[in-house]
Amino acid sequence: MILRRRKCLLIFIAVLLVTMIFNPLEVTGEVKPIEEANQQLEGITREEEETLDRLFILTQEIEEMERQEARLSQEIASLIIHIDELDKSIAIEEKNYGLHLDIMEQVLISYQRGGPASYLDILLKAENLTSFIKSLNLIKDITRNTGELLASIEESKKFLEENRQNLYDSKAILDIRQEELMGSIANKKSLLMEQEAYLESLSEEREKYQQHLDNLKLMWDNLKNLFSHVVDEFSRIIAEGHFTMEDLNLKFGLFSVKGSIHEDTFNRIINENSLLTEMVFSFQKDRVVVEVPDNNLVLYGHFVLEANTSLRFVPEGGSFYSMSLEIESINELFRNGPMLIDFEKVAGDLVVIDIDLKDVVTEDGYISFTIETGFLF
Repeated sequence: MILRRRKCLLIFIAVLLVTMIFNPLEVTGEVKPIEEANQQLEGITREEEETLDRLFILTQEIEEMERQEARLSQEIASLIIHIDELDKSIAIEEKNYGLHLDIMEQVLISYQRGGPASYLDILLKAENLTSFIKSLNLIKDITRNTGELLASIEESKKFLEENRQNLYDSKAILDIRQEELMGSIANKKSLLMEQEAYLESLSEEREKYQQHLDNLKLMWDNLKNLFSHVVDEFSRIIAEGHFTMEDLNLKFGLFSVKGSIHEDTFNRIINENSLLTEMVFSFQKDRVVVEVPDNNLVLYGHFVLEANTSLRFVPEGGSFYSMSLEIESINELFRNGPMLIDFEKVAGDLVVIDIDLKDVVTEDGYISFTIETGFLF
């Protein structure tokens, strides 16, 4: 009986662990609110969408002000630590400077009492050549040590002056940062008041729009957490080299390799090998559109060359549930790293040369590229 109970208990624990692994959000109770928020947002009218768009823009601006405030606070904290370290450094250097001055003062007093004649007496009193040379070397040592002490004092003085100037500069920067922080806080308060006033103007519909806005915030925060994983997943698929020679449409010339990838092929390979949400790329004339349909996200931008082997997606704009996205908010999606297409990894073993991308263009339905080889095939 005891053995049977233990077996049942182990089975129960195993089932619970499997449930937690494959449905982590359900266990934490987060899936239901997200699903409800998604359903409510997908059911809003065009008029509600226009009103919510303005509220969401204000929300994004407030979030950007909060990010600025956090960055400035961090800079100020670092500056305060730096100023404190400079203060301590100056205090130590002032102590050393004072000590060197005291020693120099004693040397000068001794020299004043004895004068140059005392050095001459030492030399004249030498009994033999050996004694004379020893006396001469002793005088040289005294002179050299005095010179080194003078140089040390001068170096201490110079270091002290530089540190003091650095301290003044740091304090001036701190004052500027504190002013910027106060401005950022004031801007945030102003935006919050503007958002609150706009909600108030909606009268009896205020509660409805507040709910829509809360739902949008919930979904946006969820997307921000998810998107970095989507970018990582994209990089993993690219790095695994799933593209064939036919996929890349490679054409070998005398000094270059030309190729192109159709957006259908690109999307098929990405989504067939993805363990996360679907991504849809649309290649247009000098423009790239990236969609994440399950999350109602649309981004558009262009590719730029990166380190001669890669393309980096540079976002220019986008929307979330058809709501306009500010560029600062879009950049937050890529805060853990950009979306890269590394052609060295895309080509894999298909091209046995060093990749040197020279020309990449997006056309309607295609992305075309040229790789410079530098030698004859």
